[in-house]
Amino acid sequence: MREMRALVGMLPWVIVLAIAGAAIWLLLDRQVVLGTWVLAGLIVAHGLVHALYLVPPPDAPADQPAGRAAPRWPFDLERSWLVALAGARRGRRLALILLGAIVGLSVLAALATVGVLPVTWWPALVVLAAGASLVLLVLAFDIQLILGVGIDVVLLAVVLTGVWTPATA
Repeated sequence: MREMRALVGMLPWVIVLAIAGAAIWLLLDRQVVLGTWVLAGLIVAHGLVHALYLVPPPDAPADQPAGRAAPRWPFDLERSWLVALAGARRGRRLALILLGAIVGLSVLAALATVGVLPVTWWPALVVLAAGASLVLLVLAFDIQLILGVGIDVVLLAVVLTGVWTPATA
């Protein structure tokens, strides 16, 4: 029941991402420069969201109705099977290294998207960033993170199908 409520609660985010994705696609398809900047912003934002694994779970709201459980904080490395398998200290260290790679690679991929870095680097950077993100999301999976998985899958599909690449100068 909690998972179903979490999925329903994500519906507004699904709508926002669908609209944003359609807008980005339209801009890119019409070769509007703003499209590459918005895509770069999405890539950076997606990478930075992973930093929420560093944030402790928030306290339950004071106005929470009695008997109704607050949503579970999805960014919890303590529930990760990697952390449990590798041991709390070592597993957390591995997850933090992966987290740093995701954020760094996302920033680099965004810079290649807009041509600050060579656009020839773009496919590799996006694949590495999205791949690392998928690994972390699988290792510390929570149903509420399914949107992140979806973003990674779309980014990988764009690169692997070659449907869009940044324009070379």
